[in-house]
Amino acid sequence: MKRERIDKKRAIENYLRHYNSYKVGIANIQQQLDWILPSVTAVYSADAGSSGTFNIKSKVEDTVLDRLESRQALDLKEDMEMYKLIVNSIDRAISRLEKNERTFVEERYFKLKPMIQVAAVMGYHEKHVHRIRNIVIDKLMIGLSNILKLD
Repeated sequence: MKRERIDKKRAIENYLRHYNSYKVGIANIQQQLDWILPSVTAVYSADAGSSGTFNIKSKVEDTVLDRLESRQALDLKEDMEMYKLIVNSIDRAISRLEKNERTFVEERYFKLKPMIQVAAVMGYHEKHVHRIRNIVIDKLMIGLSNILKLD
């Protein structure tokens, strides 16, 4: 049980450290989809008993099909939606933290500063910042439980 809790804490910290990378990933995937699928309307349908189909309808349909298989577009879209889920979940969970707790998250995980620099920015002793970390991670284990299930 204790090992599982430690693993969850590490996973939360990992998601927080990669927050900015997820945001860049969303933008990059969107740019790639815009380039690959210009002015395309994509429709995905899954009928009972089928694995689903991906239909593309546009003026440039032939160009699109030459550039990319429809499954690749679905994979990219799926990755982007997962990144959006992670970023939006982190944003919502952090919005519920106290101001000093949000400052800690921003400095420690988003700006990747060592604890001693975080303590200096916050004006606290390093030992107190470690206590704030534990409180933040405990709160985020609840608020981010949905993304812990993505692993």
